[in-house]
Amino acid sequence: MGQRHFLFLQGLPGPSFQLIARRLETLGQRTSHIVMNGGDLVHRGWRGRHYRGDTAGFAPWLRAHCQARGVSDLVLFGEMRPLHLAAIAAARELGLDVHVFEEGYLRPNSVTLECWPKGQAWQPPRSLAECRERAVKSANEQPVANRFHRRLAESILYWLWCVLLTPLFPRYRSHRRTPAAVEMVQWWVRTARRPGDKASSRAALAALGEAPFFLFPLQLDGDAQLVHRSPHPGMAQALDAVLASFARAAPAEARLVIKRHPYDPDPQRWGRIVASAAARHGLSGRVHYIALGELDPLLARCRGVITVNSTVGTLALRAGRPVHTLGTALYAMPGLASSGDPDAFWTAPQPVAQGACALFSDALFSECLVNAGLHSREGLDLLATRAAQRMVEAAA
Repeated sequence: MGQRHFLFLQGLPGPSFQLIARRLETLGQRTSHIVMNGGDLVHRGWRGRHYRGDTAGFAPWLRAHCQARGVSDLVLFGEMRPLHLAAIAAARELGLDVHVFEEGYLRPNSVTLECWPKGQAWQPPRSLAECRERAVKSANEQPVANRFHRRLAESILYWLWCVLLTPLFPRYRSHRRTPAAVEMVQWWVRTARRPGDKASSRAALAALGEAPFFLFPLQLDGDAQLVHRSPHPGMAQALDAVLASFARAAPAEARLVIKRHPYDPDPQRWGRIVASAAARHGLSGRVHYIALGELDPLLARCRGVITVNSTVGTLALRAGRPVHTLGTALYAMPGLASSGDPDAFWTAPQPVAQGACALFSDALFSECLVNAGLHSREGLDLLATRAAQRMVEAAA
Protein backbone atom coordinates (compact mmCIF):
# COMPACT_ATOMS: atom_id res chain seq x y z
CA MET A 1 0.00 0.00 0.00
CA GLY A 2 1.30 3.44 -0.91
CA GLN A 3 1.26 6.48 1.33
CA ARG A 4 -2.21 7.82 2.11
CA HIS A 5 -3.24 11.33 3.05
CA PHE A 6 -5.47 11.51 6.15
CA LEU A 7 -7.30 14.84 6.47
CA PHE A 8 -8.58 15.56 9.99
CA LEU A 9 -11.73 17.62 10.48
CA GLN A 10 -13.20 18.46 13.91
CA GLY A 11 -12.42 16.28 16.90
CA LEU A 12 -13.24 16.29 20.58
CA PRO A 13 -11.64 19.06 22.69
CA GLY A 14 -8.23 17.84 23.74
CA PRO A 15 -5.19 16.39 21.97
CA SER A 16 -6.69 13.12 20.67
CA PHE A 17 -6.58 13.97 16.94
CA GLN A 18 -3.14 15.54 17.24
CA LEU A 19 -1.75 12.36 18.83
CA ILE A 20 -3.41 10.06 16.28
CA ALA A 21 -2.02 12.17 13.43
CA ARG A 22 1.50 11.99 14.85
CA ARG A 23 1.22 8.23 15.15
CA LEU A 24 0.00 7.94 11.55
CA GLU A 25 3.04 9.91 10.45
CA THR A 26 5.36 7.48 12.25
CA LEU A 27 3.64 4.74 10.22
CA GLY A 28 4.63 6.50 7.01
CA GLN A 29 1.34 8.27 6.32
CA ARG A 30 0.66 11.90 5.45
CA THR A 31 -1.68 14.00 7.61
CA SER A 32 -3.21 17.46 7.57
CA HIS A 33 -6.22 19.14 9.14
CA ILE A 34 -8.84 21.83 8.70
CA VAL A 35 -9.18 24.69 11.21
CA MET A 36 -12.82 25.76 11.55
CA ASN A 37 -12.88 27.91 14.69
CA GLY A 38 -10.71 29.46 17.38
CA GLY A 39 -10.73 26.30 19.48
CA ASP A 40 -9.33 24.31 16.56
CA LEU A 41 -6.70 26.97 15.95
CA VAL A 42 -5.31 27.08 19.50
CA HIS A 43 -6.33 23.84 21.15
CA ARG A 44 -5.04 21.43 18.52
CA GLY A 45 -1.50 22.76 18.65
CA TRP A 46 -0.78 21.84 15.02
CA ARG A 47 -0.98 23.78 11.77
CA GLY A 48 -3.78 23.39 9.26
CA ARG A 49 -5.75 24.98 6.44
CA HIS A 50 -8.37 27.48 7.62
CA TYR A 51 -12.00 27.35 6.52
CA ARG A 52 -13.83 30.63 7.17
CA GLY A 53 -16.94 30.05 5.10
CA ASP A 54 -20.41 28.92 6.14
CA THR A 55 -21.85 25.41 6.29
CA ALA A 56 -23.49 25.64 2.86
CA GLY A 57 -20.18 26.35 1.17
CA PHE A 58 -18.15 23.70 2.95
CA ALA A 59 -18.80 20.69 0.67
CA PRO A 60 -17.63 22.35 -2.60
CA TRP A 61 -14.67 23.95 -0.80
CA LEU A 62 -13.68 20.59 0.71
CA ARG A 63 -14.01 18.75 -2.61
CA ALA A 64 -11.64 21.19 -4.26
CA HIS A 65 -9.23 21.01 -1.32
CA CYS A 66 -9.15 17.19 -1.31
CA GLN A 67 -8.64 16.95 -5.08
CA ALA A 68 -5.86 19.54 -5.08
CA ARG A 69 -3.94 17.87 -2.24
CA GLY A 70 -4.50 14.20 -2.97
CA VAL A 71 -6.52 13.45 0.16
CA SER A 72 -7.48 9.78 0.45
CA ASP A 73 -9.13 9.64 3.89
CA LEU A 74 -11.25 11.95 6.06
CA VAL A 75 -11.10 11.71 9.86
CA LEU A 76 -13.83 13.26 12.02
CA PHE A 77 -15.57 13.05 15.39
CA GLY A 78 -19.36 12.94 15.27
CA GLU A 79 -20.96 12.07 11.95
CA MET A 80 -24.11 14.17 12.51
CA ARG A 81 -22.47 17.59 12.85
CA PRO A 82 -23.67 19.74 9.91
CA LEU A 83 -20.13 20.34 8.63
CA HIS A 84 -19.37 16.64 8.87
CA LEU A 85 -22.55 15.64 7.05
CA ALA A 86 -21.40 17.88 4.20
CA ALA A 87 -17.93 16.34 4.37
CA ILE A 88 -19.25 12.77 4.23
CA ALA A 89 -21.36 13.63 1.19
CA ALA A 90 -18.25 15.04 -0.52
CA ALA A 91 -16.26 11.93 0.44
CA ARG A 92 -18.83 9.70 -1.22
CA GLU A 93 -18.63 11.74 -4.41
CA LEU A 94 -14.84 11.53 -4.45
CA GLY A 95 -14.58 7.92 -3.26
CA LEU A 96 -12.66 8.81 -0.09
CA ASP A 97 -12.56 6.57 2.96
CA VAL A 98 -14.03 8.09 6.15
CA HIS A 99 -12.97 7.30 9.71
CA VAL A 100 -15.67 8.28 12.23
CA PHE A 101 -14.83 8.62 15.92
CA GLU A 102 -17.38 8.80 18.74
CA GLU A 103 -17.42 8.26 22.48
CA GLY A 104 -17.19 4.50 23.05
CA TYR A 105 -20.36 2.46 22.60
CA LEU A 106 -19.18 0.30 25.50
CA ARG A 107 -18.07 2.49 28.39
CA PRO A 108 -15.71 3.18 30.03
CA ASN A 109 -12.89 1.34 28.24
CA SER A 110 -13.49 2.06 24.58
CA VAL A 111 -13.55 4.70 21.86
CA THR A 112 -15.68 4.18 18.77
CA LEU A 113 -13.85 4.15 15.43
CA GLU A 114 -15.98 3.25 12.43
CA CYS A 115 -14.15 2.91 9.12
CA TRP A 116 -16.36 3.70 6.14
CA PRO A 117 -14.92 2.59 2.78
CA LYS A 118 -15.62 5.26 0.14
CA GLY A 119 -17.89 6.99 2.65
CA GLN A 120 -20.33 4.08 2.98
CA ALA A 121 -21.46 3.81 6.61
CA TRP A 122 -20.55 0.85 8.79
CA GLN A 123 -23.59 -1.31 9.49
CA PRO A 124 -23.95 -2.76 13.01
CA PRO A 125 -25.03 -6.35 13.69
CA ARG A 126 -28.79 -6.71 14.19
CA SER A 127 -28.97 -10.01 16.07
CA LEU A 128 -26.88 -12.20 18.33
CA ALA A 129 -26.52 -14.66 15.45
CA GLU A 130 -24.97 -11.90 13.35
CA CYS A 131 -22.74 -10.91 16.27
CA ARG A 132 -21.51 -14.50 16.38
CA GLU A 133 -20.67 -14.44 12.67
CA ARG A 134 -18.77 -11.16 12.89
CA ALA A 135 -17.03 -11.52 16.26
CA VAL A 136 -13.34 -12.23 16.52
CA LYS A 137 -12.35 -13.09 20.06
CA SER A 138 -10.11 -10.28 21.22
CA ALA A 139 -7.71 -9.95 24.10
CA ASN A 140 -9.15 -9.16 27.49
CA GLU A 141 -10.49 -5.62 27.69
CA GLN A 142 -7.96 -3.40 29.44
CA PRO A 143 -9.30 -0.93 32.04
CA VAL A 144 -8.81 2.67 30.92
CA ALA A 145 -8.94 5.75 33.15
CA ASN A 146 -11.27 8.59 32.16
CA ARG A 147 -11.08 11.75 34.25
CA PHE A 148 -14.07 14.11 34.31
CA HIS A 149 -12.07 17.14 35.43
CA ARG A 150 -9.64 16.75 32.53
CA ARG A 151 -12.54 16.59 30.08
CA LEU A 152 -14.18 19.64 31.67
CA ALA A 153 -10.96 21.69 31.58
CA GLU A 154 -10.27 20.80 27.93
CA SER A 155 -13.82 21.71 26.94
CA ILE A 156 -13.75 25.05 28.76
CA LEU A 157 -10.45 26.03 27.15
CA TYR A 158 -11.60 24.96 23.69
CA TRP A 159 -14.86 26.89 23.79
CA LEU A 160 -13.23 29.89 25.44
CA TRP A 161 -10.92 30.21 22.43
CA CYS A 162 -13.90 29.74 20.13
CA VAL A 163 -15.53 32.77 21.72
CA LEU A 164 -12.40 34.94 21.91
CA LEU A 165 -11.39 34.26 18.29
CA THR A 166 -14.85 34.58 16.76
CA PRO A 167 -13.68 37.55 14.59
CA LEU A 168 -11.33 35.16 12.75
CA PHE A 169 -14.14 32.71 11.97
CA PRO A 170 -17.30 34.87 11.88
CA ARG A 171 -19.38 32.37 9.86
CA TYR A 172 -18.67 29.31 11.99
CA ARG A 173 -21.76 27.78 13.58
CA SER A 174 -21.36 25.05 16.16
CA HIS A 175 -23.38 21.83 16.10
CA ARG A 176 -24.19 22.46 19.76
CA ARG A 177 -27.56 23.97 20.61
CA THR A 178 -26.25 26.30 23.32
CA PRO A 179 -23.64 29.00 22.58
CA ALA A 180 -20.32 28.28 24.28
CA ALA A 181 -20.34 31.44 26.42
CA VAL A 182 -23.83 30.66 27.69
CA GLU A 183 -22.90 27.06 28.52
CA MET A 184 -19.86 28.20 30.52
CA VAL A 185 -22.10 30.38 32.67
CA GLN A 186 -24.48 27.45 33.10
CA TRP A 187 -21.64 25.27 34.41
CA TRP A 188 -20.62 27.92 36.91
CA VAL A 189 -24.21 28.07 38.14
CA ARG A 190 -24.40 24.28 38.39
CA THR A 191 -21.16 24.24 40.40
CA ALA A 192 -22.62 26.77 42.82
CA ARG A 193 -25.73 24.57 43.20
CA ARG A 194 -23.71 21.42 43.90
CA PRO A 195 -24.19 21.37 47.70
CA GLY A 196 -27.97 21.62 47.25
CA ASP A 197 -27.93 18.96 44.53
CA LYS A 198 -26.01 16.58 46.81
CA ALA A 199 -28.44 17.15 49.67
CA SER A 200 -31.54 16.64 47.51
CA SER A 201 -30.07 13.49 45.97
CA ARG A 202 -29.35 12.00 49.41
CA ALA A 203 -32.91 12.82 50.46
CA ALA A 204 -34.31 11.15 47.32
CA LEU A 205 -32.34 7.96 47.98
CA ALA A 206 -33.43 7.97 51.62
CA ALA A 207 -37.08 8.31 50.55
CA LEU A 208 -36.60 5.42 48.11
CA GLY A 209 -35.40 3.14 50.88
CA GLU A 210 -35.53 -0.54 49.91
CA ALA A 211 -38.44 -0.20 47.48
CA PRO A 212 -38.07 -1.97 44.12
CA PHE A 213 -37.29 0.48 41.34
CA PHE A 214 -36.43 0.99 37.68
CA LEU A 215 -33.73 3.41 36.57
CA PHE A 216 -34.18 6.04 33.84
CA PRO A 217 -30.90 7.89 32.99
CA LEU A 218 -31.43 11.23 31.27
CA GLN A 219 -29.46 12.10 28.13
CA LEU A 220 -28.23 15.45 26.90
CA ASP A 221 -30.83 17.31 24.86
CA GLY A 222 -28.43 17.87 21.96
CA ASP A 223 -27.07 14.31 21.96
CA ALA A 224 -27.08 12.88 18.43
CA GLN A 225 -28.34 9.56 19.83
CA LEU A 226 -31.44 11.40 21.04
CA VAL A 227 -31.92 13.90 18.22
CA HIS A 228 -31.26 11.60 15.27
CA ARG A 229 -31.91 8.09 16.58
CA SER A 230 -35.07 8.34 18.62
CA PRO A 231 -38.74 9.25 18.13
CA HIS A 232 -38.45 12.10 20.65
CA PRO A 233 -37.27 15.61 19.71
CA GLY A 234 -35.97 16.24 23.22
CA MET A 235 -35.48 14.72 26.63
CA ALA A 236 -38.60 16.35 28.09
CA GLN A 237 -40.77 14.52 25.55
CA ALA A 238 -39.00 11.23 26.28
CA LEU A 239 -39.52 11.81 30.00
CA ASP A 240 -43.24 12.38 29.48
CA ALA A 241 -43.56 9.16 27.44
CA VAL A 242 -41.75 7.11 30.11
CA LEU A 243 -43.84 8.54 32.96
CA ALA A 244 -47.08 7.95 31.05
CA SER A 245 -46.14 4.31 30.49
CA PHE A 246 -45.01 3.85 34.10
CA ALA A 247 -48.27 5.31 35.41
CA ARG A 248 -50.25 3.08 33.07
CA ALA A 249 -48.48 -0.26 33.42
CA ALA A 250 -45.95 -0.45 36.27
CA PRO A 251 -46.73 -2.47 39.42
CA ALA A 252 -48.07 -0.33 42.26
CA GLU A 253 -45.07 -1.07 44.49
CA ALA A 254 -42.50 -0.09 41.85
CA ARG A 255 -40.66 3.22 41.90
CA LEU A 256 -38.84 5.07 39.13
CA VAL A 257 -35.44 6.65 39.77
CA ILE A 258 -34.47 9.37 37.29
CA LYS A 259 -30.79 10.37 37.17
CA ARG A 260 -29.36 13.52 35.62
CA HIS A 261 -26.65 13.15 32.98
CA PRO A 262 -23.25 13.90 34.55
CA TYR A 263 -22.31 16.29 31.71
CA ASP A 264 -25.57 18.25 31.73
CA PRO A 265 -25.12 21.83 33.02
CA ASP A 266 -28.83 21.63 33.83
CA PRO A 267 -30.07 25.12 32.93
CA GLN A 268 -33.62 23.77 32.62
CA ARG A 269 -33.54 22.47 36.24
CA TRP A 270 -34.49 18.85 35.69
CA GLY A 271 -35.52 18.43 39.31
CA ARG A 272 -38.40 20.84 38.80
CA ILE A 273 -39.35 19.34 35.43
CA VAL A 274 -39.42 15.80 36.84
CA ALA A 275 -41.50 16.83 39.87
CA SER A 276 -44.02 18.65 37.70
CA ALA A 277 -44.30 15.79 35.19
CA ALA A 278 -44.64 13.20 37.95
CA ALA A 279 -47.50 15.16 39.54
CA ARG A 280 -49.19 15.51 36.16
CA HIS A 281 -49.17 11.73 35.73
CA GLY A 282 -50.28 11.00 39.30
CA LEU A 283 -46.86 9.65 40.29
CA SER A 284 -45.86 11.96 43.13
CA GLY A 285 -44.08 9.84 45.73
CA ARG A 286 -43.22 7.11 43.21
CA VAL A 287 -40.65 9.06 41.20
CA HIS A 288 -37.25 9.95 42.70
CA TYR A 289 -34.92 12.41 40.98
CA ILE A 290 -31.17 12.20 41.59
CA ALA A 291 -28.91 14.98 40.37
CA LEU A 292 -25.66 13.53 41.75
CA GLY A 293 -24.72 10.01 42.73
CA GLU A 294 -22.80 6.91 41.75
CA LEU A 295 -24.31 4.84 38.96
CA ASP A 296 -22.99 1.40 39.95
CA PRO A 297 -24.97 1.05 43.21
CA LEU A 298 -28.16 1.97 41.34
CA LEU A 299 -27.48 -0.62 38.64
CA ALA A 300 -26.78 -3.25 41.28
CA ARG A 301 -30.19 -2.71 42.91
CA CYS A 302 -32.59 -1.82 40.12
CA ARG A 303 -35.07 -4.16 38.44
CA GLY A 304 -34.12 -2.79 35.06
CA VAL A 305 -33.08 0.27 33.06
CA ILE A 306 -35.21 2.17 30.57
CA THR A 307 -33.42 4.55 28.25
CA VAL A 308 -33.75 6.30 24.92
CA ASN A 309 -30.45 4.78 23.78
CA SER A 310 -27.90 5.87 26.37
CA THR A 311 -24.64 3.98 26.80
CA VAL A 312 -25.80 3.43 30.38
CA GLY A 313 -27.81 0.66 28.72
CA THR A 314 -24.62 -1.25 27.93
CA LEU A 315 -23.38 -0.81 31.50
CA ALA A 316 -26.68 -2.20 32.75
CA LEU A 317 -26.51 -5.18 30.39
CA ARG A 318 -23.00 -5.97 31.59
CA ALA A 319 -24.33 -5.83 35.16
CA GLY A 320 -26.99 -8.37 34.17
CA ARG A 321 -29.89 -5.92 34.37
CA PRO A 322 -32.76 -5.95 31.84
CA VAL A 323 -32.81 -2.95 29.51
CA HIS A 324 -35.52 -1.39 27.39
CA THR A 325 -34.71 1.24 24.76
CA LEU A 326 -37.04 3.82 23.26
CA GLY A 327 -34.70 4.73 20.40
CA THR A 328 -32.55 3.02 17.80
CA ALA A 329 -29.81 1.51 19.94
CA LEU A 330 -27.08 -0.89 18.82
CA TYR A 331 -27.93 -3.23 21.68
CA ALA A 332 -31.69 -3.40 21.00
CA MET A 333 -31.96 -7.03 19.90
CA PRO A 334 -33.52 -10.23 21.28
CA GLY A 335 -31.33 -11.63 24.02
CA LEU A 336 -29.94 -8.23 24.95
CA ALA A 337 -32.46 -5.37 25.22
CA SER A 338 -36.13 -4.95 24.33
CA SER A 339 -37.47 -1.97 22.39
CA GLY A 340 -40.68 -0.30 21.29
CA ASP A 341 -43.70 0.15 23.56
CA PRO A 342 -42.36 0.00 27.15
CA ASP A 343 -45.60 -1.04 28.90
CA ALA A 344 -44.69 -4.73 29.13
CA PHE A 345 -41.19 -3.94 30.41
CA TRP A 346 -42.40 -2.88 33.85
CA THR A 347 -43.96 -6.27 34.60
CA ALA A 348 -41.95 -8.67 32.42
CA PRO A 349 -38.51 -7.24 31.59
CA GLN A 350 -36.55 -9.31 29.06
CA PRO A 351 -33.62 -11.03 30.80
CA VAL A 352 -30.14 -10.82 29.33
CA ALA A 353 -29.28 -14.10 27.60
CA GLN A 354 -26.27 -15.97 28.95
CA GLY A 355 -23.13 -15.02 27.05
CA ALA A 356 -24.94 -12.36 25.01
CA CYS A 357 -22.96 -9.38 26.36
CA ALA A 358 -19.60 -11.04 25.65
CA LEU A 359 -20.71 -11.93 22.12
CA PHE A 360 -21.96 -8.39 21.46
CA SER A 361 -18.76 -6.91 22.91
CA ASP A 362 -16.51 -9.15 20.78
CA ALA A 363 -18.42 -8.17 17.63
CA LEU A 364 -18.04 -4.45 18.32
CA PHE A 365 -14.38 -4.64 19.32
CA SER A 366 -13.74 -6.64 16.15
CA GLU A 367 -15.16 -3.93 13.92
CA CYS A 368 -15.71 -0.51 15.51
CA LEU A 369 -14.26 -0.19 19.01
CA VAL A 370 -10.74 0.59 20.19
CA ASN A 371 -9.74 -0.35 23.75
CA ALA A 372 -8.58 3.15 24.73
CA GLY A 373 -9.81 6.43 26.23
CA LEU A 374 -10.19 10.13 25.46
CA HIS A 375 -9.80 11.71 28.89
CA SER A 376 -6.54 10.50 30.42
CA ARG A 377 -2.93 10.45 29.33
CA GLU A 378 -2.73 6.65 29.37
CA GLY A 379 -6.03 6.33 27.51
CA LEU A 380 -4.88 8.75 24.81
CA ASP A 381 -1.57 6.91 24.38
CA LEU A 382 -3.49 3.68 23.75
CA LEU A 383 -5.86 5.49 21.40
CA ALA A 384 -3.09 6.99 19.27
CA THR A 385 -1.37 3.63 18.79
CA ARG A 386 -4.42 1.43 18.30
CA ALA A 387 -6.56 3.83 16.26
CA ALA A 388 -3.75 4.71 13.85
CA GLN A 389 -2.98 1.04 13.26
CA ARG A 390 -6.63 0.22 12.59
CA MET A 391 -7.02 3.17 10.21
CA VAL A 392 -3.99 2.10 8.19
CA GLU A 393 -5.20 -1.51 8.05
CA ALA A 394 -8.72 -0.44 7.03
CA ALA A 395 -7.33 1.69 4.22
CA ALA A 396 -5.08 -1.09 2.89
